[in-house]
Amino acid sequence: MTHTEGAFLAILRDALHETPPADPGLAPGEWQGLFQLAEAHKLLPPILDAAWSLPSCRAALRPAGRPDPKPPPPASVGRPDPRPPSPVGADAPIGPPAPPAPAGRPDPRPPSPPPVGADAHIGPSASPVQSLPLEGKVSPQATDEVVPRQTANVPGSSDWQSHALQQLTSQALRENDFLNLILGLRARGLEPVLLKGAVCRALWPKPLLRSSEDEDLLIPPGSGPAYHAAMLELGMTPYEPEGDLNRSTELCYYKRDSSLFVELNSCFFDPDSEILRPFNEALAGAADRAVPIRIQDVSLQTLASTDHLLFLILHAFKHFLYGGFGLRVAADVCLYARQYAEEIDFARVLGACAENRCDCFTAAILRIGERHLGLPVPEAFALPAVDETALLADILDAGLHGEDIDRIHSANYTLGAVENRNSGRSVSGLRRALFPERSSLTPRYPWLEKRPWLLPAAWALRAGSYLKNRGKYGHENPVASMRLGKERVELLRAYGVIDRK
Repeated sequence: MTHTEGAFLAILRDALHETPPADPGLAPGEWQGLFQLAEAHKLLPPILDAAWSLPSCRAALRPAGRPDPKPPPPASVGRPDPRPPSPVGADAPIGPPAPPAPAGRPDPRPPSPPPVGADAHIGPSASPVQSLPLEGKVSPQATDEVVPRQTANVPGSSDWQSHALQQLTSQALRENDFLNLILGLRARGLEPVLLKGAVCRALWPKPLLRSSEDEDLLIPPGSGPAYHAAMLELGMTPYEPEGDLNRSTELCYYKRDSSLFVELNSCFFDPDSEILRPFNEALAGAADRAVPIRIQDVSLQTLASTDHLLFLILHAFKHFLYGGFGLRVAADVCLYARQYAEEIDFARVLGACAENRCDCFTAAILRIGERHLGLPVPEAFALPAVDETALLADILDAGLHGEDIDRIHSANYTLGAVENRNSGRSVSGLRRALFPERSSLTPRYPWLEKRPWLLPAAWALRAGSYLKNRGKYGHENPVASMRLGKERVELLRAYGVIDRK
């Protein structure tokens, strides 16, 4: 672990416990690296908010020739607004225009300069600000392209403050739009179950500093058409207009004048995936056990505590198998286990994890929480033989959801290793990387479902997209994906996901 990574973990720990951080003694250039790491994990607002008290941090943010900015007042930044959200359909807040949209998300508005100056600090906004453009999704017009985790709006030097404040204000307005949407759905007789998102934000000392790129809702199977009609009435736009409402298990929508992005799921995990299908079995009946929760005076339905922790773990495990996940995901798991410890049936969670061969993986996440974030490990997961070091290194390298293009393509190795474990087959990782099976390409190329003989054409299109993205984002050659894939397969062996040789 580098000095910068250690400082990142220490500041996040102090932010979670609301204790003054110790000065890590970073040079200005190292602070820039720390902020880049925080942004990759979508933790820039809480990190900058906690580190602001450190003179070396403010010096690293100060433009040349400017005096040291004054520290922010001790305000409750990021705490939920105690007032109920404005009525559905109310006019959007009036304020400075939003900055241009990051690459990869639709935004009909013309670009305009950021509303916040370089000297601004994390703190209460003097005036409301419009919702920011959507972040982190690939536009429907560019579905063959992969957007890496650090391609858009990466600030430099003094711009980190503005960037963090924009994320904060965007999250506040996004949550308001989301709660209005829930009220609108309820008025139409629809009551979805909230997953992750606002539930995880509520675990953090300053919830709005923990942003969410999208909001996940669980809906009953077969209710897609009813929800689709309601979403359109409420001003939401389908992300994939040609999607099959009756067959699709995931319907996505965005709001054109907002940064709100919502996923409606009729199933926790893809039921057509050989790897993910058993995860649904571990959560059978969870929707029937849903419980109420209040977010800013709005009552919603969410999973019961045991089910929700298990879902968070399996969601992290899914990303681990595909390309990796970041520290925010790990922190959510650890914070949830601490917050609801008295209500959670940890024996049931451990049993379900063991059945899906992610018990050691989960124990390693909770060990990271104990040793690096000051969060307790539940007794059921205090497995003495588990070493969290390798998983922590993978988490720090992955960013939020392992969206680096090399990690995305390395998933051919990790997924192949798990499928081989389940089926007893042995398929070369290189062969799978170059010529994946039709089932793994059908979500990307739906025409394969009716025209399986076009599989070679899909291989060619995929290879062309791969080369185009590598050229566009300047990554190394495909050998890096193969090497990373083999390394991550060894990580699966280390945590018992697949058998050791």
